[in-house]
Amino acid sequence: MPIVTIALYAGRTQAEKDRLAEAITEDIVKILKIQKREVTIVFQEAAHGNWYNSGIRL
Repeated sequence: MPIVTIALYAGRTQAEKDRLAEAITEDIVKILKIQKREVTIVFQEAAHGNWYNSGIRL
């Protein structure tokens, strides 16, 4: 069972997350030839001040 974790800034709408999860799920189903029910998508959201790249806050 694939578990996909998506880290993103907080603030996306539920509709946006629903659409993204559906699109990712469809691709996984096609590529891995598995059932939709086997795919789990997890969103981890954090405020902008909690993200760093190369030691610099984004």
